[in-house]
Amino acid sequence: MMGGDDIMERFMFLDGGQGIILDFDKTSILARRWRHLWTSVPTLDFDDDEFSIANGEDEFVHFVNKVQSCYKAQQIQRYHLSIKQARNSNFLETWVRFAVEHNVQELYLDLPHGRPFEVSFCQSVRVLKLHGDLKLPASGCFSSLEHLSLLGVQLTNDNGILDVTSEHYPLLRSCSLKSCMGLNCLNINCSLLEHLDVENCFDLDQLHVSAGKLRFLSVQSSFTYGIDTGWVEIAAPSLQTFEWLDYITDNFSIGNFTCLKSAHTSLVFHYHPEKKESYMKNARKFLHHLACAETLHVEMPCLWGLHSNKELLEGLSTKLFNLKHLTLLVSLDDHVLRGVSCLIRSCSNLEILHIHTIDEHIQEELNNSFPDLSHFDQRESWSYQRRPLDHLSEAKIYGFRGKEHEIEFMQFLLEHAITLKRMIILFSGQVFVDQVMKTQMAEKLMKFTKASPDAVVSCP
Repeated sequence: MMGGDDIMERFMFLDGGQGIILDFDKTSILARRWRHLWTSVPTLDFDDDEFSIANGEDEFVHFVNKVQSCYKAQQIQRYHLSIKQARNSNFLETWVRFAVEHNVQELYLDLPHGRPFEVSFCQSVRVLKLHGDLKLPASGCFSSLEHLSLLGVQLTNDNGILDVTSEHYPLLRSCSLKSCMGLNCLNINCSLLEHLDVENCFDLDQLHVSAGKLRFLSVQSSFTYGIDTGWVEIAAPSLQTFEWLDYITDNFSIGNFTCLKSAHTSLVFHYHPEKKESYMKNARKFLHHLACAETLHVEMPCLWGLHSNKELLEGLSTKLFNLKHLTLLVSLDDHVLRGVSCLIRSCSNLEILHIHTIDEHIQEELNNSFPDLSHFDQRESWSYQRRPLDHLSEAKIYGFRGKEHEIEFMQFLLEHAITLKRMIILFSGQVFVDQVMKTQMAEKLMKFTKASPDAVVSCP
């Protein structure tokens, strides 16, 4: 069994964010008062990576047990337990119970996979961060919890349902779930919740959010493509930042985001020819709820839906009345630029337009995944409305290749943006290295008529 001096050799005393390493091998004389200070430090941090098995006994287990048996403080500010070796999991319940009994404020558990651990109720904890195979109580009570983070968690609840409600989490303000497996249905109903982040929870089928004070919501890569049972309900009237980088299910219901400032979406719809009507309905419905956003970032799959159906485009006109900054991640082919032109028609107060191009290989994959647009009449003339460009002051194009339809689009912007101050065109790699081609394209762009006397075209 370890003695006090043995423990001191491994212990780090943390106070006020500063660490003092106590190592008897390097310290010849140690003041007597330091020998017992560690028994009341506010932070306990245990990591079995720092220990090895000696003489058939687990040094880590002895160390943790000895530290906790000598601990005198009534409250632990931060308790961090990181276990990589499965053999050390046998003492989990005892160690975590110790933290709970000492009114732990911040609890961090990094546990091995393969042995599910049920998190006990804890009335004192304010910050809870978990990693590993965990079973959360179906009706657990964390009356003081303000911040919940689940990272790489394998939920072992029988039904795959996680309920995070004010009844059990009355003070919760932020919730983050990343790379969680076994989560089929997430129910969020917290009156004080302000931040919700769901990412790479690949088994998710249903999401229900009701949070009157929610300011930030991000959902990324969690829903499975083509799941007919998928269901999304979001009621967040105070939402200011909204990120949806995921599939849109047929059963998708969100309230009015009247406080929305910024939105980022990469909509991927469950599209089949026989479901075209519902596909377009979902697109219109979703984008309608982004009407109040001042900043909007839209990625490629959403624009396939936009420019492939005139009815959808007409339904969007004058809807994005509040939008000032629009960023698009698209390919610069003829079809997409027509979609872009239609989209900016609905942005009557647009000031900044940034267009980023995607890799051609990714584009080819997307072409195989989305609706066939061969019916689109490429002979149809570009029909633009002048009014939406009355406020455009900056246009920046990334990955410009110099194709004819790209040049026509730039010409349109220059001829109709009456307040344009700068147009920045960054050529694609192939054009950038060909100085002759780059110079020719730049000269052609410089010659276009400019509606704004202050417009400056830059091709760095």
